[in-house]
Amino acid sequence: MNKTILLADDEEDIRDVLSIYLSDMGYSVITAEDGLQALDIFQKEKPAIVLSDIKMPVMDGIELLKQIKKRDPHTEVIMITGHGDMDLAIKSLKLDACDFITKPINDDAFEIALKRACDKIELREQIRVHNENLHRLVQEELHATRRQHRQLFNEAPCYISVQDSELKITDANERFKQDFGDKRGAFCYEIYKHRNEPCLDCPVQKTFDDGLSHQYETVVSPKKNHPYNVLVQTSPIKNEKGEITHVMEMSTNITQVRKLQDQLSSLGLLIGSISHSIKGILTGMDGGLYLLDSGLRTRNYDRIHNGNETVKLMAGRIRKMVLDVLYYAKERQLQLTQINTAEFALDVASAVKTKMKQAGVRFKTDFGSTSQVITIDTAQMRPALINILENAVDACVEDCSKDAHEIIFSVKQNNQSAIFSIKDNGMGMNRETCENMFTLFFSSKGHKGTGLGLFISNRIIEQHGGTIIIESAPTEGSLFTIRIPS
Repeated sequence: MNKTILLADDEEDIRDVLSIYLSDMGYSVITAEDGLQALDIFQKEKPAIVLSDIKMPVMDGIELLKQIKKRDPHTEVIMITGHGDMDLAIKSLKLDACDFITKPINDDAFEIALKRACDKIELREQIRVHNENLHRLVQEELHATRRQHRQLFNEAPCYISVQDSELKITDANERFKQDFGDKRGAFCYEIYKHRNEPCLDCPVQKTFDDGLSHQYETVVSPKKNHPYNVLVQTSPIKNEKGEITHVMEMSTNITQVRKLQDQLSSLGLLIGSISHSIKGILTGMDGGLYLLDSGLRTRNYDRIHNGNETVKLMAGRIRKMVLDVLYYAKERQLQLTQINTAEFALDVASAVKTKMKQAGVRFKTDFGSTSQVITIDTAQMRPALINILENAVDACVEDCSKDAHEIIFSVKQNNQSAIFSIKDNGMGMNRETCENMFTLFFSSKGHKGTGLGLFISNRIIEQHGGTIIIESAPTEGSLFTIRIPS
């Protein structure tokens, strides 16, 4: 404790006697003749205890008490008063004086007053130290808890982001930052989907609206990887008033699960779609068998020949359907043959020329040299390119912003690869649609499309070791560049 005492009294004898007494008790004493001088000394020396006479010239003890408490409420002030100044002494207690003693000063009363002042100072110091220790312990526990929560937050095997009411990302875990970057302050739909506006049925917005957790399955696009299928779960974050300030979004990567589901769904869809065709083929085969049977009984060789051709045709169709099923159940080995690139492109173009004409779309072709060849499975590559061309036709038909539409189908070839280009001036696509174009059952046509065609095309081209690059923008048309190794 600070052992300095300020003694303010206008009587020199009292100052001398009390100074000697206090010095013997181990205190360092500073004296002042009046309240104004005492206040000046107090501001310089900051003593822990002040002894002040109530009645002094220039500034009395009551005013000195007020000024000291205003500057440092923790300073303990003991007032010295005469027997006739009891009202002022009581007033000083109301102004938060520690105690008062009367003249002539009694040694025991003086020691008791000093001890009470020292006890208050020591108790206050103990409380301060205790509070500091308690605060330190609380902060250490809080920091440990925060570190543990942050560790759990960062090591969770999913993407976690925290978003505000504007759908801006305010925090994210390490897995999110690795795949999407540290994008705090950016809109979630810009980072996940490369969109310029919030997603329809946004689960985060729903949680802000009703305070409930919501689930949502979607496709997101990390900065370095292929699109991921994710299952999104949201949870509200509330303040002490129970108000939702943020929403936590957890996205679990279910891409492998979806791939398995897609394969099973694709196989089931194919089986269902060909069941009617098989029924028709069987009917045709029954007719062929009937011709064979009746031709054999009547020895009608024309009927036998027709029946045999019908059975062979139906058997070929069944064989192709079975191979299609096997293609989706297990990747088929390519039946590679060399074919003239320009002749192959011309064959593909002829298959869609009628549809182009019916849709009112001008069709241009540029196949260059006819001498180069390409090694492909024509039975698979032909429908793959036709799918993309028909998709271009649909994009033109759906576009109402232009008076005339055209599609340009061209091919160039070098020593490494053949490059097929399909360019249209149709409705175009945003970035999200481009990135999800080859996802199974994804369709930009709504209920008009199944989402199978371009998925199949991409799979066939990848099986040939090729790639598809899409360049597109809304209302600006699209360019599909298909590169196939020669």
